[in-house]
Formats: sequence, C-alpha cells, structure tokens
Amino acid sequence: MPTIHREPRFTYDDLVDLVEGQLRVVELTAINAEIGGPGERLWLSEPGTGADVYRLWRKGKGARTYWAVDQDRPWDALVWLREALAEVLERLTRPGSATRYALEEGREERDLAVLTELETVWLSGLSPLSEVFGPRGADLELTRFLLIPAQAELARATAVRSRMLREHFGTGPQAAQRVATTMGWEPAKAQKTLSAWDEYRGWVREGAAHARATVPVHRPAGDTGLPDVLAATLMTAACGSEPVVPDRPSPVALPDELAPWYVFSQYLGASIAVADEATYAPDADPRDYMHLVPVAMVLDLGWTVRDGLIVSLLPHNGFGVAYDEEAVRAGGGTPLGSADVPLPPGQGTDRAIPPPE
Repeated sequence: MPTIHREPRFTYDDLVDLVEGQLRVVELTAINAEIGGPGERLWLSEPGTGADVYRLWRKGKGARTYWAVDQDRPWDALVWLREALAEVLERLTRPGSATRYALEEGREERDLAVLTELETVWLSGLSPLSEVFGPRGADLELTRFLLIPAQAELARATAVRSRMLREHFGTGPQAAQRVATTMGWEPAKAQKTLSAWDEYRGWVREGAAHARATVPVHRPAGDTGLPDVLAATLMTAACGSEPVVPDRPSPVALPDELAPWYVFSQYLGASIAVADEATYAPDADPRDYMHLVPVAMVLDLGWTVRDGLIVSLLPHNGFGVAYDEEAVRAGGGTPLGSADVPLPPGQGTDRAIPPPE
C-alpha cells in the first residue's frame, strides 16, 4: 500500500484528522477488529466519493516503527485483506466443523460482519464501472474476477479427485461400477467423477484454442529494441480489450521516440502504449502497468524511455487511468461520457467456455 501521510510530519491525531476530517469515509470496524493492532484504523471511501481504502497503522520494525496512513485501490487492498483474514474466511468456508464456533457463541455473527465489509470493499471497486456501464458491466467484471476463478478452482479440485479414483480403480469398463460400490455412490456420479480428469484437460485445451482464435495480439508499430515476443506481450497488455483500428495514422504529430508504441484505439483515438511509472517494475505483470494513453496526453504529461518502454507518471481515478477527454478528442477518439461508448469490449469473454462441472 502506498503511504500518503506518516510520522514525524504528522502526529497520530493529525493522521486521523487527515482521513476522517478531510475525506468522506466509512470505518471498517469489523475488519479492523480482526486485523488491527491498538490504535490502528481502517476506512473506505463513502459511495460516490471515489474508491479507496485507507489504513492507519504502525509500520516499520523494532524501535524504528512509526504511524502512517496508506492508501490503496479496493481490488489491490483485497489481496492483503484476504490474506490477513484467512482464519475468518476458513471458518466461513467450513462453518459446520469450525471449533471456534463451537467454543464461542456469536462468533459467526462477527465473522459475517467481517464478510459484509469485505463485500463492501469488493463492490466499491466495481462502483465506477457500474456508474459508467450500469449493473451489467459490473456483473460481467464480478463474474470475470470472482466467479470464474472460483468455478475453475472447483473444477481443478474435482480433477484431482478424479485422478485419485482412477489410480485406485483404473479406467476400464467396470471401473465406474467398482467406484460406485466402494464409495456408496450412484453409478452416474461415479462415471462423471472418473471422467472429470479428462474433461478438465479437454476444457483447458479447448480454451487455449479459443484464445488463439479470438484474443487479439498486438505488436508495436516499429522497432522497440526489445525481443519480439516481449514487445508483443507489452503492447497486447497495454491494448487490453480496447478495439484497435489498424493502419490509421495519428492526427497528432508523433515524436520519433513514441512512434514504435503508437496504436489507434477506437475509443481513445491516437494512443501510445505507456508503462505507468507508479506501478512499473521489470519483473511485474505488464497488465498491471501497461496502458494505452492518448498521444496528446502523453505529450502533456511528459515521458522517459526506460528498458525500451515509454514511461510516464499517469493520473488515476477510482477505476483506473484518468483520461483527459480533450486529449481523446484531439486524437480522434470518443470520450467516455459519449453515448457511443458501449460496455467495455471483451468483458465476459472468459464465459465463452465455462469450466466443466
């Protein structure tokens, strides 16, 4: 989490006031009761005022600790929140066998309160998308990032179970009957379970073929000095699901340094594939730092060339890069507020081939 305020510049009370007194936030008391130490606080932006998580906590080690306020985007915060709340989530996964619930009456209600706040963080990450594209856009994103991974994990677990039974009972004509007799299952369930290992691998191969046929791969317009596969990976990450118009020149003059990373996006117009200086690291996932940015906006922000990439410090809002609409217009694009902009292109394509049951 990036630190935005800290001691010794501000006292503890100042840090609290910088959040509660100057920002519109709600406190996540149930989560903080589980993960926070003495004096630590956790907040979330109020609905409609952005989407940020703020944490006031003690950082550092040993005698070199200090109070700090960190700020994170909701979906980034969910990574460390889920890790910190692992015991709570484990109890909610197996409530019927949770020793803590047997020992402590009412513990489940506190855990459910934690879950409610965790859901609120999830939904705050979706709210900017919902405001722009409506509930359908938010639902597609939730399905893509939450439901499909959960379904795929269940399919993998079922495949492991299938392999275990196949190794014990074999795969011959009588295998399903032996499984059914030994396990006390219906023959149909036994047969389906034995088939799950092959079905999962078939699903992966079918998905890979679908990806090769449907997922756009974009390559830089010129020589970047990088290996071809790496350059294509970076450009593809920047373009994401943006529809690209091939061979369309930029109406904004391009400096030579920017030209290899130029592309024309149907919605953003003349654009450059840019690595965000705030998140760029050579070993990071390009999808976390590569973005298409209107040419005019890059010219205004400034840039450097690092590791063969165009690097610039990009402005952000609650959803992602905050695009300058005038720069979009200057490059021949369609500003986000226009009625001509549909749901995010490519959203929900992971559902084309659902995981095997």
